[in-house]
Amino acid sequence: MDEQFEYSEKVMEHFRNPRNVGEIKEADGTGRVGNPVCGDLMEIQIKVEGNVLKDVKFKTFGCGSAIATSSMITEMAKGKTLEEALKITRGDVADELGGLPPIKMHCSNLAADALHAAIQDYMTKKEEKAKLEAEKYDYDVVIVGGGPGGMSTGILCAYRGLKTAIFEASSWGGILSWLCPTKMIENFPGLCEKTTCQDLIDTWLNDAKRLKVDLKKERVSEITQDNKVITEDGEYRGRIVVIATGTSPSQAGVKGEEKFSKNGRGVYYLVRNPEEFHGKRVLIIGGGNSAVDAALSIADTADLITIAHRRDELSAVPHKIEHLKTLDKVKILYNTELLEIAGTEKVERAVMRNIKEDEQLQMTVDAIVLAVGLTPNTEIFQKLGIELTEKGYIKTDRSQKTSMDGIYAIGDVASEVQFTVVAIAHGLIVAHNAYTQLRKPYWL
Repeated sequence: MDEQFEYSEKVMEHFRNPRNVGEIKEADGTGRVGNPVCGDLMEIQIKVEGNVLKDVKFKTFGCGSAIATSSMITEMAKGKTLEEALKITRGDVADELGGLPPIKMHCSNLAADALHAAIQDYMTKKEEKAKLEAEKYDYDVVIVGGGPGGMSTGILCAYRGLKTAIFEASSWGGILSWLCPTKMIENFPGLCEKTTCQDLIDTWLNDAKRLKVDLKKERVSEITQDNKVITEDGEYRGRIVVIATGTSPSQAGVKGEEKFSKNGRGVYYLVRNPEEFHGKRVLIIGGGNSAVDAALSIADTADLITIAHRRDELSAVPHKIEHLKTLDKVKILYNTELLEIAGTEKVERAVMRNIKEDEQLQMTVDAIVLAVGLTPNTEIFQKLGIELTEKGYIKTDRSQKTSMDGIYAIGDVASEVQFTVVAIAHGLIVAHNAYTQLRKPYWL
């Protein structure tokens, strides 16, 4: 045999005993190449799992070089990522075979080309499938709730190129907007005492608009298991739905509460406008941060403030308690519970009980603030059947996924650690997971 047609032992071994010959059922990608000069034809089929070539098979019509290179490329490519497989060259295949006759390097060494064509076929099909799938939905990500968590999630999703909508029925910024817009931020590292809540909200809104987040002022009434968000104005489908509905002040469940909690008759659950309490005798029920914050916020407007707490010490942060104790107009009743709210048209008095002494007492008051805790806003998810914790928060895993496929929960509705920075951190986690789940980047 002429020297230019001599084959290595490895070439001959792959020719006599080719590996991975055949077809892959429902192959993810197929590549076909041929050389009209020598008549060699090659077909490579691949199966992809998690960006890795789990199986590679070939069918070849041609000479010994064509069969040997096809067999060798399947062995070289199996188990590699798509990016690694795309780097395999004709020269790499020839080297693995111990060399090829020079004349065969350009006419029969087409296996790498066939493999690359199969990978490109897979990528094209993947893009087309993703495009068809996306057309079934109105958005990549639909967020229910426009508070700190919802706004942050929307901004971060849009930053990653996901088509995003945020639904908010009340005020953008959630509790920061309707409770303390002009208050300086106290517990946000890097922003403490440097900016107001409204300034932060405005920054979020500007970022959301710049990134083309669809900000929809619509009240969501229901979320379905197929990721449909139903509002008063229409229905929308998101490939991923994020619940960021936060919490609302809890009811105390005492006699007279319902009667006086509507139409400005004297029962409040939080202080939105301190001027409403100007010159009034105010009773605040509770002993945590909410109760102490309420007292501090009306210290310049109310005439007399009494805090009644069931325990023998307050549970607010120390510096707030110390500030409270410096105010002469504030009185604290420990070991005291509220039994009844009484009056004719408006609140006139409160009936309470000293728990230790088991004695009742009545107090003349003009307003009562029930700062007795927060309840997660989960009413609209009752039909959804989403799993909740014993305290009523939405149960999530470490990635903020709920018990329902494609639905995440973030912020106060999913955590008893209720800080703005926590809600924002949840938003970052969900945005990252949404991007990797929907876009499936190559580096996963």
